Amino acid sequence: MRAIAVLGVLAVGWAGAAAVGAPASAAAKCWTGKWTVTSATAEIRTADLAFDLRGGKGIRLTLAKSGKATYNFTGSKPLTGSGKVKGVPTKATLTLTKTLRMDNTVTGAKSGSIKGKPKTAKGDAVLTVKAGLVTQKHSVAKAVRSGADEGVVPRAAKFTCTAKKLTIRQTVRDGKEYSKTVWNLRRG
Repeated sequence: MRAIAVLGVLAVGWAGAAAVGAPASAAAKCWTGKWTVTSATAEIRTADLAFDLRGGKGIRLTLAKSGKATYNFTGSKPLTGSGKVKGVPTKATLTLTKTLRMDNTVTGAKSGSIKGKPKTAKGDAVLTVKAGLVTQKHSVAKAVRSGADEGVVPRAAKFTCTAKKLTIRQTVRDGKEYSKTVWNLRRG
């Protein structure tokens, strides 16, 4: 299900990743510019998965007034965490590398919403998931185009920003299953 895209690969492995389409205006919006992740968290709950992740420091995100977003993952810290996969205690490391580009619709200046346009995802970004003895690699752009968010793409996120800080929060629900993510970024 889409609500568990961040770690859906763990359940599979165990059993066998913002451009802005906002209306153009003369003044730049608070969210435009270059940002660096200082911390990110994810909480995922499904019938087969209960997992919490932290990390992501150093992911670089550029949001252009023209409507383009570039995520540069190279050199960033992985997301690490623990939880249960099908009832079995598990630890995992998710490492993102290379670059993802895509469009979003952004509304608001200092606070508002961000919604990704998955079909526009391009780039060579790779998500490597290590859980126990299982290691899997996934093309982030391909996964995003097919409906997964890989923990990166805002589906219906809310943001707040100041001159120096940007926070992106998202909760995706699908019945009783959900994922919550929070990205904290600083300008530059």
